[in-house]
Amino acid sequence: MQYNKETSVGYALTTTLNLLRKNFNREIKNFDLSSEQYGVLKLVSEAKKLTPTQISELLNRDKATITRIIKSLGSKKLIKKENINNRSFYIKLTKNGKDMLQKADEIALKYHKMIMEKVGEEDIKHMLETLKKIREIF
Repeated sequence: MQYNKETSVGYALTTTLNLLRKNFNREIKNFDLSSEQYGVLKLVSEAKKLTPTQISELLNRDKATITRIIKSLGSKKLIKKENINNRSFYIKLTKNGKDMLQKADEIALKYHKMIMEKVGEEDIKHMLETLKKIREIF
């Protein structure tokens, strides 16, 4: 197979992610929330509490980016810090954070349903398995 943008996995992943992120950001902008901030809220919600390092590892993002997101979410009163010791802390959702996440989840679910209807459950399952294999390579 010849290598070009039509056959590049990286190009396909990047352009698809950018398109999804662009549309999702447009819809959650009314909540003063970005897709990156939503991702952190969602992770913390599912785990109940996480350290910034754990968030960084789970999202595969650098610590400086996660620190910036945490600072922004904290200033919006969507998360709070729970000290572990003098150097470490957990991130937990506040009531406002849970409420905001619920609103953003409705939009995310709308996108999920739209994709499932057009692509189908079996193809999505296969795609997720393939993406997992790609992540495992790296």
